[in-house]
Amino acid sequence: MLRLIMKQNIHHNISPTVSRMPSIKINKRILSFLFIILFICTLAFFPLSSEAQDPLLPYSVKVKGDIVDNYANFTYELRFDNTASAEATEISWFFEVQEGIRLSNASATLSDLVYWGRIKPVDIAEEIYNETVEANLTGVLVKAESNGYTIDMNVENGTESILTIFLEGLLTRKMGLYSLDFPISTPTSLLQADFELDVSIRSNYGSIEGYSVTGLVGYLATVITNGIRLTYTSTSLVIPAELSLKYALERQVGGSKLLTHTNGTHNFFTYLLAPSIVEVSDIVPKQYVFVIDISGSMIFSKISQAKIAFNSIIDDLSDIDLFNVIAFDSIIYSLWSEPHIASDTFKQEAKDWVNSLEASGSTNFHDACITGLETFIEATTANVMLVLSDGEPTAGPITDTLGILTAVSEANTKKISISTVAFGYGADEGLMANLASQNNGFFIFIQTDDEAATRILEFYKMFGVPIASGYSIHIEGAYLTASLVPLKDSPFFNGSEVLLTGLYRSTLYIYTIILYDSGPEGYYNNAITPSTIYPYVESIWAQHRLSYLLNQVLLKGETNTLKSQIVSLALQYSLVVKGYTAIILTTLEEPDETTTSTTDSPTETTTISVVTSGVTTRITSTTETSSQITTEESDLQLLFTLLSLFVLVILPVMRRKKYQNQKSK
Repeated sequence: MLRLIMKQNIHHNISPTVSRMPSIKINKRILSFLFIILFICTLAFFPLSSEAQDPLLPYSVKVKGDIVDNYANFTYELRFDNTASAEATEISWFFEVQEGIRLSNASATLSDLVYWGRIKPVDIAEEIYNETVEANLTGVLVKAESNGYTIDMNVENGTESILTIFLEGLLTRKMGLYSLDFPISTPTSLLQADFELDVSIRSNYGSIEGYSVTGLVGYLATVITNGIRLTYTSTSLVIPAELSLKYALERQVGGSKLLTHTNGTHNFFTYLLAPSIVEVSDIVPKQYVFVIDISGSMIFSKISQAKIAFNSIIDDLSDIDLFNVIAFDSIIYSLWSEPHIASDTFKQEAKDWVNSLEASGSTNFHDACITGLETFIEATTANVMLVLSDGEPTAGPITDTLGILTAVSEANTKKISISTVAFGYGADEGLMANLASQNNGFFIFIQTDDEAATRILEFYKMFGVPIASGYSIHIEGAYLTASLVPLKDSPFFNGSEVLLTGLYRSTLYIYTIILYDSGPEGYYNNAITPSTIYPYVESIWAQHRLSYLLNQVLLKGETNTLKSQIVSLALQYSLVVKGYTAIILTTLEEPDETTTSTTDSPTETTTISVVTSGVTTRITSTTETSSQITTEESDLQLLFTLLSLFVLVILPVMRRKKYQNQKSK
């Protein structure tokens, strides 16, 4: 998320000539008068520090981009107005990004002239940026952190600047959905600015099955070729902290996908795997515990949707399944003392009981989850707990998200899969989604106007699938392979997706077998002639290869060989790596360097970015700024000259006249 910090840099080059003055006795009144004059002049020529001034915040934010299937390419445009300031202003913020997304470049626009960022070793980039700040010119420094980027920007006085940040990356499907976060505000620092969103989603595999923009109400959806375009415009919007885009593609039933690309020298591949077993006959016996929120926040449509969702699932249970129901407000209620067989009689009894529930009271989310876990009995079944709530705890021993997640994780000693359904606007998706992901489950968000029965049945087919007991992936013809998430830690659910990438020589064969309790599931993919229409595949490989090298540093320590490989790869693919490389953008004249492209990659196809030309436009003239600094120094020299004249000439004359008057008396 974006945390903005403003710093004011004031640079005065003052070297006044100090003359040797004769000894002069000055009484206290005259001395006080001199100090008052000096204090007033100091305030006039040295403005208050930045802590006393309003921070320089962007007055306009625009988010634009395209998503093709699951590859996102988008920009943030932030406008800063420093025209009223007499000094250059430096701002700094942390820009958090989700897994798989990287910052690929930055640009600044001043007076219709565009300055592009360049990738440099971090020490050289810092040196150039510091020189830019010292010269009171505009510059940007981007450095990588563990889960995002630190961006420092020096905005020249008397100017309006447009900072554009370019991001791209592969989105992997989790719990049936693709998600793209827009980290502009934070819960503790909400930014208010003119705001515009313009994002298009296109699919090469079928229709866009569903989408939502969390945090914005009233966005416009327009059908375009092979997809949807989502737009939103507002003036002076308090940009929400939880701003994100979620969508689902028609390719949701599982499978494997192999993408290839060649740059003429090497062949690259990306392998996407989304396993699934959706046939009812393949589903092993289950033991379900349904935990239903009936607190006051679930009143009206939310409680109605929860009842519809429960009835939809309960009708689909097999008579070999076990189930029980927990309801909660501030108190915890159980349908039975232990799970019952899912016979028609018991299913009807459960439906009648749930349909009679009414929403009221506070929300004891913690105790409801703990009770639900304690309800399971020992049986040869796959165990699943489904929590239906808006996820807004207000009662019980623990109400904060982190505390509840920790308590449930510690109590889940039987390793029960917990899936969650969040209802309606205002739902705490952070709690509900994390509760599912930390306990090997699925999460789904159902909006107020959604068809709850249809959505929940599709959801049931995902979380009703057993977890894989083992797997094997056999690859022929590949080398330098890597996975963003270690395969042994990958959750093989229907609706999830894992990624493997690497290089191959002439032919590539991939055989995958996933072992479920209900039987094996297999996939086969091959590639002979590489494609040239997926250039981002090479970029994905570079990111994964870099992650591998950084892990080697953690395991073995940094060696000269590893450092050289990391820096070389980062410079070649314009990758910002913590402690190794950074992006530098400056209006400072650098006569010894030639204007270059935004990437040092040997081929044009290695960088997939909104900046297709990759040309760096640089300005060498700094006449106005230099003139401003010179004028400021002249004013200060004049001030000291006048003070010296007063002390050295006028004051002795006044004392001599006073002495003569006293003598004449």
